Amino acid sequence: MSEEILSDEASEKIFNNTVESDFGKVEELLDNGKEKASSNTTIFRGALMITNICFGVTLFTFASRAIHFGLIWLIIFCIIVGFITYWAMIRAVYVSSKNTSDDYSEITEKILGKKWRYFLNFSIITCHYGIMMMYMVMIYSLLGRFIHAVGYTSDYPDFDNFSEEIWSRAYIKFPVYIGFTIGLSFMCLIKDINKLNFSAYIGVFSVVYSLIVVLIECSGYYKDSKEKYYKEDDESTHINWINLGKAFTSKLEFFKGIASLICATGCLPGTFPIYVGFKYQKDGYKKMKWTCILGMLMTISIYVLSMVISFITNPFQPDDVIIYRKSKGGNDIAMTIAKLCVTLSLVFTYPAVYFVVRLIVANSFTKGHISKKFNILYTFISCFICSIIASVYDKILNYLNYIGGFLMVYNGYLIPVLLYIKINGKPFTYWKNILELIGGIIICLIGTIAGILTIIDDIS
Repeated sequence: MSEEILSDEASEKIFNNTVESDFGKVEELLDNGKEKASSNTTIFRGALMITNICFGVTLFTFASRAIHFGLIWLIIFCIIVGFITYWAMIRAVYVSSKNTSDDYSEITEKILGKKWRYFLNFSIITCHYGIMMMYMVMIYSLLGRFIHAVGYTSDYPDFDNFSEEIWSRAYIKFPVYIGFTIGLSFMCLIKDINKLNFSAYIGVFSVVYSLIVVLIECSGYYKDSKEKYYKEDDESTHINWINLGKAFTSKLEFFKGIASLICATGCLPGTFPIYVGFKYQKDGYKKMKWTCILGMLMTISIYVLSMVISFITNPFQPDDVIIYRKSKGGNDIAMTIAKLCVTLSLVFTYPAVYFVVRLIVANSFTKGHISKKFNILYTFISCFICSIIASVYDKILNYLNYIGGFLMVYNGYLIPVLLYIKINGKPFTYWKNILELIGGIIICLIGTIAGILTIIDDIS
């Protein structure tokens, strides 16, 4: 999709008259900011950062969506959402390229006003709190499955029995939650996020390793799934390759599935700090465009691979989260290690999610400074609030619906479009601007419907 860069004299005049007081001249920005350019920033490294931001628990939930969409249609919609995400990222990069500020929140206030900045901050903070809760649910569940696999397999062959008899009991659940919440809180007090860079390697390794384990054990998973769920006279148990109609039943799973895909590609707030490394380089805007393209291609490719592997290994009634799958053939050491790897990945990723919340709070309310006492108090309160909610509400797919449907559609799609329309030098009624706005509104409607449907399901 080509970008409308200001080139003719009329549009340049409109741009300078409307936004130059806030943004300054782009040429001066480039001349005076060359020293800010990072020699370590490359297109490939930036693409890896985008991919790492997108990775999360969503990667393990695609199979459950495929039974409603059909595997082929789920892949198609994943590609479409990836393209839409790229479209939103490029709009954000364009806006940042015309701005002396590198912060998403500050840019939003300069262009759209304080109310939009408050809305954006609320959306991002709430979104990240939701991710923290979801991570806690996953950590507790995976920890239980790991303990079951290494110590209780003989007494409780099925994890459901182990969970009912031991792991879900309040006298076990709450002390364990308190214990790992205290540990996570101390990790969140670390001020230098670079000290947790190794978590990205753990995350990538755990994802690749887990998918390889599932693929190698494909035959066992397939046979078990067929024996347990398949019924010849019940069409709902048949493999769904391309029947999209199942996504438009009374529960309208289509909207929830799209919300999950949006959540899976929700990397736009991370685009701004990545672009800083290119912004003051020659052809930095073009380099960032290629970074976004490569980052989305890598992300979608891995997601599609995950969809195929997780679905074909268990196509009759997929589990909500593929890493939750029972071990096959007794003690499955490979799958047990996979559970441990993913658990460690979430543990070390959790502080990085919290850092975003703390940064927004600092920039919005304390002018970028948080005292040591306030930092300790705020961190422990935040982590324990998330822990309390996660301990009583543990529906992984619903978290994805809420985060992707109610929050990411606005901070990741609508606001970038509004920013782009505001500064691209074209009248608001220009036909491309109208199409951009309509596209952003449609995405927000789909997400909002997904969130509302999830609430209705919870109530009923």
